[in-house]
Amino acid sequence: MRVTHYDDPIVLNPRQIANSILGSYAGFLVADSCNATMSAALPVNVSDAPLPCSLKMTNGFTNVAYPNETYQTLGTGISQLSSDFNGLNFSSLIQAENGGKGTPFQVVTYVNADGLDHSLLFYVGAAAEEDLTGNNDAFGIDYVAETTSMVTQCFFQTKECNVHSINASSNNNYNNNNISIPFHCYDDFSGDLGQTPSTGHERAQGWNMSFYEPINGTSRNVPVQAQSNPFHFSVATAVNSINLPDLRAQSTLPEGILGNNSLVDGGRDFTAFALRCDATIYDITFSLVNGSFYSFNATKSSPQKASIIKAPLQVGFGQYHLYQAASLAALATNDSIAHTMAKAFSQTGMALASGAFSLESTTKQRFRWTVNATKVPKAPFFYLVVVCLVYSVFGMAMTILALHLRTKPEVRDRQARLMVEWGPEVFMHKEKSKGEEKGDDDDAEEGKRERRSFEESIEG
Repeated sequence: MRVTHYDDPIVLNPRQIANSILGSYAGFLVADSCNATMSAALPVNVSDAPLPCSLKMTNGFTNVAYPNETYQTLGTGISQLSSDFNGLNFSSLIQAENGGKGTPFQVVTYVNADGLDHSLLFYVGAAAEEDLTGNNDAFGIDYVAETTSMVTQCFFQTKECNVHSINASSNNNYNNNNISIPFHCYDDFSGDLGQTPSTGHERAQGWNMSFYEPINGTSRNVPVQAQSNPFHFSVATAVNSINLPDLRAQSTLPEGILGNNSLVDGGRDFTAFALRCDATIYDITFSLVNGSFYSFNATKSSPQKASIIKAPLQVGFGQYHLYQAASLAALATNDSIAHTMAKAFSQTGMALASGAFSLESTTKQRFRWTVNATKVPKAPFFYLVVVCLVYSVFGMAMTILALHLRTKPEVRDRQARLMVEWGPEVFMHKEKSKGEEKGDDDDAEEGKRERRSFEESIEG
């Protein structure tokens, strides 16, 4: 039997946890290098303000903060788990980190009570369980920590953007550079998905993205320094991962229905669509109990923090990753393309901004350990199990044998003879016993009458 105990860390021998990954670090806060960004109060359109701290200018080139760690998080740190983090292989994560091939910092997506997909920075090492005593005991921590999340919601605007193909054709003998899929979402965001964009640090043919703010009823592009929470962006893309007629014939998703205009035939096996997305950044306080989220409280972050997470996406980092996500989203069968892309934007945005955050300690924690309450040597235990099984089998066999013998003619004949030979004597014995019991009752009644007569004579 295994029993779980909860207490403060002081109940454990420090030497037992000296070499473990269990500790007090589990949350993520904006790094000190971002103090200037967090304290800045900028109007929406200021192009000459300093870049948000998630970007760094080096030798005239703009890059993300701590690019090596950031792209490791983007490449290896996006997790599909949202609970039961005890099941992760922490040893492999640590080995990958030590070898420079991975990071234990993960971007996990948790669906809160409101049904919103929160993609948040998460340190999986804090959810680890280890055997610190060598007795198959599981030691871990339950804790409360703070982090940051991004929630994105996307909606189709393919029709509003007038996405269409000039040379729609199913001929496969073509050069991608010859296709033409114009679009016009608003004056600041238009172009041709058949051409490579002229701006952006990562440029992919068939992918265009623009960040905007509604100003006086008109959507206008904003500079990367703009501060707002939520912030807004539009995407137009053309992917060739699936043939649109096949999608319309096989998909049960709303955008796959003929005439919905969410997806259009871009020609030459390209499928095009446009999205309008709203992203909100949240400050998160959560508790983790036994490796799973227990409480999850979200409050809207400041516009300054939102600009930190928006900036890498806006200047064009992660575009290849997002274009691949768009190609895979078109193959979705259980989720809307718009919903799948919204989750991809949140995960990519948090991963690209991870360099601007530092690992911080928990606000509360307690140690948890599960131990064996009783221990039985294996040999005697299995011997007892085998003996009990043999006894059970023997008892069942004897019962079946007895039931079988009762059905044999000679046994039934012997039972009948016993009834003839012994039946009258048994009957007479029972009658005699009844008579003796009745005589005993008469004697008892006579004794009671004599006692009452004696008591009356004394009173007289």
